[in-house]
Amino acid sequence: MRDRILAAAVTVIRARGIVAATTKEIARSAGVSEGSLYNHFANKTALFAAALAEVTGTARTAMAALAGSVGQNTVEENLVRLAADMVRFYGELLPMTGPVLADPELIAWLRDNGPVKAQNEAAAKARARTRGGQDGESPLAATPAGGPMTGPVMGHSALIGYLEAERDAGRLRADAPLPFIAAALLGGCQQHAFLTRLAGPDAVSAGAGLPAAPEEFAAPLVRAVLAGHLPAR
Repeated sequence: MRDRILAAAVTVIRARGIVAATTKEIARSAGVSEGSLYNHFANKTALFAAALAEVTGTARTAMAALAGSVGQNTVEENLVRLAADMVRFYGELLPMTGPVLADPELIAWLRDNGPVKAQNEAAAKARARTRGGQDGESPLAATPAGGPMTGPVMGHSALIGYLEAERDAGRLRADAPLPFIAAALLGGCQQHAFLTRLAGPDAVSAGAGLPAAPEEFAAPLVRAVLAGHLPAR
């Protein structure tokens, strides 16, 4: 039932945004009573945190796969796979988080590592109920600190780490501006998702001159971003 509720939460938040989504609508979409939500999530914040974590798992998986591909295939091939995954990821994330950008309280919550803290608090309460209130370990002790290294900055940092490893292996030029390569690649993926969301895939092809399919967009994007930064063959 938890998985069904979580899937419903992702669907509703994607359709309505995190601010407008309600637990009543999520419960109706999941086919459960509204009260049943709180058997699996401590509160609305914990449910929304889990839904965001579910979506961001796509990006974490893509970054983990990239980190494991150092020295394998070519740098271009590895980044093309990442770019296609990130276009799809941003396509799911943007409609969910758009209203967050205008909400100072939600921004502060995210910067303070709110999603992770909410999930840990919910897990602690669930364990306490199971063990009769005796839980010797506080999950918050292992929670990463909030601040500027949380959330999307961690993904950017992970990409830089991959590029550094490839540079050290001689597969990128020593003078390649790695933070800016990462910014250009991820920024291009987000721009594609943004244009597709607002204007539609036909307008992206006809007006922006970009392939609508993530896989077809990813390869030329990576070639453009890496131009001049690969060692001479």
